[in-house]
Amino acid sequence: MRKYFNHPIKKAVIVQHFITIESLDVSSAFSYPEEIHAFYEFAYIDSGAIVCNLETEKIQLKQGDFLLIPPKKRHFYSAAENRSAAIFIVCFQSTSEFLPLLCKKNSLDGEMKRLLAEIVKESKSAFQFPFDKKLQLLKKPQFGAQQMVENHIEELLIRLIRNELKENTQIQFVSTGVELENSLVRDIVALLKENLYERVSLEQISESTYYSKTYLNTIFKKNMGHSIMQYYSILKIQEAKKLLRENVSPTAVSNRLCFDSPTYFTKVFKKYTNMTPSEYKKTIL
Repeated sequence: MRKYFNHPIKKAVIVQHFITIESLDVSSAFSYPEEIHAFYEFAYIDSGAIVCNLETEKIQLKQGDFLLIPPKKRHFYSAAENRSAAIFIVCFQSTSEFLPLLCKKNSLDGEMKRLLAEIVKESKSAFQFPFDKKLQLLKKPQFGAQQMVENHIEELLIRLIRNELKENTQIQFVSTGVELENSLVRDIVALLKENLYERVSLEQISESTYYSKTYLNTIFKKNMGHSIMQYYSILKIQEAKKLLRENVSPTAVSNRLCFDSPTYFTKVFKKYTNMTPSEYKKTIL
C-alpha cells in the first residue's frame, strides 16, 4: 500500500486580525489625526496625492503608491499640494519577521493593483460599507469573504517582499524557527554587549526587532537561562569587575555603566557576586 506523509505548510506572512479597513475620499484641506498604535497599517493612494508624516519624515504619496507603516510609529496624513485624494487604508496585526522590509514607499504593479481591487471587493462582501473605525460584519456576509480579504492581503505582501528580495540580494533569512530564535538571541546579546556603557530597555529592543517583549524574553530565557534585562545586568557586573580591578572607584564604575545610582549598583553587584564593590576591590588588591 502506498504511504502518504503530511507536508507542513510554512507561512511566510500571516495576517492574524483586521483592525480597521477605510476607504476615504478626501478634499484638498484634508488632515488625518496623529496616531500611534501597536499594529501594522498600509495606505494605498487610488487617486490624487497626500503626505504621510511618519515620525520626522514627510513622505509624498501619489496615485499608485503603497506605504506600510510599522507598529509604534507616530504618523498622520495631510493633503498634498492642495489636491484631493482617494485613499484605501487597512490596519492589521501580523508578527511576520519579513514585513519590516516593506516599511517604505512602494509603487504597485498591475497584478498588485488587481489584488487591491479584490481586497476592496471582498471587504464590501464581508463588512458594512462605508467602512468605519470599528468593522461591522454584514448581516449576511458572503461565504468566505473575510478569509478572501486575508488571503489577498497576504498575497499582496508576499509579492512586495519578493520584489524587495530581487532588488536587494544582500538580504538573507533564516529558514527554521530554531534558526530564527538563535539568530535573534545572538543579535540581542551583541546589542547588549555593544551598549554596556549605555542604557538599553526591553522596549527599545522590542521596537528595533518588531517582536513583542514577551516573545523576546521567552526565547531568550529558553536559550540563555536568564531574561534579557537580567543578562544585561550580568554583563554590566562582569564589566564592573574589570573596572574595579583597574582601581576605578565604585561610584565612577556606577556612573560609567549607567546604573541609576551607586546604591543601586551596589545592590545589583552584591546580588550577582555576594560582595559589595568595595569588598570585591579588597579581594583583588
